[in-house]
Order: sequence, then structure tokens, then C-alpha cells
Amino acid sequence: MDTIQFTVHEFVTLMGILNERVRDGDGVPATSVWHKWKKRYQDLDKELEKLDMMDRADMLFDGKVKFEDVPKDDIQEVLTLVDDHIAHEQSLIDEKDPDADPDEVEIWQTLRARLETSLDWDG
Repeated sequence: MDTIQFTVHEFVTLMGILNERVRDGDGVPATSVWHKWKKRYQDLDKELEKLDMMDRADMLFDGKVKFEDVPKDDIQEVLTLVDDHIAHEQSLIDEKDPDADPDEVEIWQTLRARLETSLDWDG
């Protein structure tokens, strides 16, 4: 078990991926972090909606979301979500999409490295 910390942006993005899967009917496993972290995500989303654009941006990139005693399986699930998001961001770059952002890929690769280190540390 480990402590993991996300920026609000990272957390909302990851939970948004899971939310989309649930909404689209793809579902998520009963053991998914979706079920464990859903309330925190929904509360945070409501809080973000109340903020003006500048305060929202500050919260997304400066705010932190921390979870204690995260099991290895949950970290593995998050790693899979991070990989999916990196692939999505990279495809935008490859397609020369105007929304493509190489910095975004780097942010997610950094998160991935942190999570892998956490797994390695726990053995």
C-alpha cells in the first residue's frame, strides 16, 4: 500500500475517463478505483464548477488530491488509465490536431514514472 498524489487536473482527467466508460455502457470492474474515488471526484467537480475561469485553472494545476494506503492493484489500474491517456494525447500530436500538446504528454509520462516508482518501491 502506498500514498499517491495527483494534481486536480490529473485526478479529474483520470476519473473522467472512467466516468465516460460508465456513461457509454462499457462499465468498469467492481474493484475499480471509480467506485472508491467517485464521491471525491463528484465533490471536486462540483467545486470546480463554482469557480471562475482563473480560480479553476489555479485549482486544476496547483491543487492536489491525495490518497493514502492505495493497494498495488489500484495503482496498476491508474497506470493503465495513464497509458490510455498518453496514447490519446500522442495520437492528437500524430494527427496534427490543433488541440495537440506535447507538454501534456510529458506531464502524463512524469505521472506514469512516479506511479511506477511507487510500485517498484513497494516491491
